[in-house]
Parts: sequence; structure tokens; C-alpha cells
Amino acid sequence: MDKDNIITIWSKNGVCTITLNRPDVKNAFNESMIENLQSVMEKVSNNKDLRVLIITGTGDSFSAGADLNWMKKSIHFSKEENIKDANKFAKMLKTLDNFGRPTIAKINGHVFGGGLGIIASCDFAVSADSAKYCFSEVKLGLTPAMISPYIIRSIGETWARRLFLSGQVFDSKLALKINLLSKVVPLEDLNIEINYLVKLLLKGAPNAQGMCKKLIKKVNNSNINKELINYTLEKIAQSRSSEEGKDGMSAFLNKHKAKWLVNDD
Repeated sequence: MDKDNIITIWSKNGVCTITLNRPDVKNAFNESMIENLQSVMEKVSNNKDLRVLIITGTGDSFSAGADLNWMKKSIHFSKEENIKDANKFAKMLKTLDNFGRPTIAKINGHVFGGGLGIIASCDFAVSADSAKYCFSEVKLGLTPAMISPYIIRSIGETWARRLFLSGQVFDSKLALKINLLSKVVPLEDLNIEINYLVKLLLKGAPNAQGMCKKLIKKVNNSNINKELINYTLEKIAQSRSSEEGKDGMSAFLNKHKAKWLVNDD
């Protein structure tokens, strides 16, 4: 297994950057890269010092989607073998979508096919204005099935129809308009924008942020009824009585820094 296709760098304040590192094929995914990304995410998620996860790419592309050689193999797979093979990518997307800390897609360049699933699974997607996007699957006789839950959640059915069916290449301006992205900046300002966002996220309590992500999923997928209201009552009580909650409220009332801000600049 080629472990060099994923680079992990930790910086101060618990910020971890995962870089997709196959620049010779525009950071296209193969079995090895998917397995390594899954393994790295599982490992860093268990680090108690983790505050923010950033995913980016090496070179001039974020990701070109599926690797051609990997796709060639699937031609000879049975249906059962294809399901088993595809499940690795689906599992990786779900792990990212359910990640317990804030996640940022730092989009340094073009994103095609499956790479779009990565950015739609992140909490924030900040793109260089020069990046191009494309759901290219139909041009190969395929469908963007595995990424569709995350994409349609972001852009809705209407834009999914237009972009899935046409396979058109579109720019960052349209990607921002349809809610695939959270921010677009000139490439030379990408690091500045990411640093600003990280600094903003570090002001929040880490466990509270993780609870927020679970809360959003629960509320978004539920009707407003007694069960949901009781769930929200339980969660506010849980957060108020937590160490973070008590420290945060005390810090605000007594005008001192909360514990999670001790190392913040």
C-alpha cells in the first residue's frame, strides 16, 4: 500500500491537514488512497488534541475523481464485487460526513467526479476562484451514486438534475451560487482565508462543536414533535452541565478566557 498518497501535517492548536498526494494523476482516487484516507481520518479523530481537520490536494488539482486504472478493473467485476469495491469509498465519505470536529475542504484546483463528494461532506468548502467542477460520470456511462446523498443535500434536486445529466464543466462562481461552496477567493488568498476560518473555529468549544454537528443531523431529519423537543431539552441540559459549558459560561460572566482558548493567538 502506497502510504505517500496521503500526507498528514499537524500544526499548532490541533489543526490537522490531510493532503491528497497523487499529483501525477491529478490526485485521482484508487483503492490505496481511499483506504489510507479512511485510516488517517479514523486515527486523527481519536486524537484528543484535534480541533480542525483540513483536506486539500497537491499540485494544481484537488481531485480528478476516480483513477482510470482503478476504473478499468471494475469492468471485469461482478455486481457483488463492484458493491464491495464501491463500499470502501462510500464508507470513507460517511466517516468524513460524521467527523466529530469541524472539517474544511481547501480547494486548490479542479474537482471532478468523486472528489466533489469530499467537499460536499465537509462543513466548509473554500475554493480558489480558478477551480473548475464537473460531475463527469455520465460521460463514462456511469452515475454519481455514492456521492449523491451529500451533493443533493447541498445543491438540491434541481441543480443535481442539471449538472448530473449534462456532465457540464462549471466554474467556482456557479458552485458558490448553488451552495456547493462556502467561499471563493483568488488562489493567492486561499491560505489567508483558511487561516481566518480556522482562527474563527478555534474560538468555539471543541466538544460543543461536535455536539452541534450531531444536533443538526438529528433536527434536519426529524419532524418537530414531542420526541424532537425532548431531544433538544436533553442536549441543552447536557451541554450546560458539561465541563465545557460551565467553563464557557463562567468565562463569559467573569470576563476571562475559556480553557480551550488558552493557546489561541
